[in-house]
Amino acid sequence: MSKRVQFARTATIFPSGSATPSPSLSVSSLPSSSSTDLRTPPPEEEDAENSPTVIYPLTPFATHEQLDSPSPEFNMVPKPMQIHFLLAFSPFSEPAITWDVSCPPPTSTFYSEGEQDLLSSQTLEEPATSPPLPFLFITHPDLKYNVEVFPKDPTPGAIVSVNDVFTTLFKELRLAIHPLDYAELPEGDVRSAVDAAYYERCGRVPDTQVRSLELRKGIKKIDLLMGRTTFLGLSGTLSASDIWELNLL
Repeated sequence: MSKRVQFARTATIFPSGSATPSPSLSVSSLPSSSSTDLRTPPPEEEDAENSPTVIYPLTPFATHEQLDSPSPEFNMVPKPMQIHFLLAFSPFSEPAITWDVSCPPPTSTFYSEGEQDLLSSQTLEEPATSPPLPFLFITHPDLKYNVEVFPKDPTPGAIVSVNDVFTTLFKELRLAIHPLDYAELPEGDVRSAVDAAYYERCGRVPDTQVRSLELRKGIKKIDLLMGRTTFLGLSGTLSASDIWELNLL
């Protein structure tokens, strides 16, 4: 019996909002001095003479409150956009977390010592970038549309947290694609790889009834990644400081 790819009759839309300002960072949640290569600024930097003066703390990632509250320990030197070390792509080292983006967001992380630690709620609520952003976009060559990340709560002055990035990526990749998007896939290897990812993903569901339901939901965005679902981090792009590229294996 031949296999048939199906599509969902309706697409589930997950609401996006904004999050309350993140709590102050703790030293235990920051990378060691040996992990500075995990921070991945975008390739382009503005001329310091033309950049607005921004107050930064001496820690790698500024909280919303710290940026608005000068103190003698702060440097008055503008710095380029940085990404949180849990989200940063480093091509020459292992990612800070182990996460298959087809599964729920991670709750633990591996540091340079090789020990696994639980991610505290405070760490997950830290700003995703420094300086903090009210929104950001995630792009990938296999996805037709960028993933838009907003804070979880619609409050004025809210910023994107690490957890906002994780949860938004997971929810967006679980959305069904439109049949026209599938029809636009190149015939041959690409479409075959997408189909294979769809059947492999559904085949991992142990319960027969749940597996049948998942098959009926059809191709999802996660299947467009053609099996490359291991999160390696986000890297800066030439487009803008709020556009980051998703790296997968």
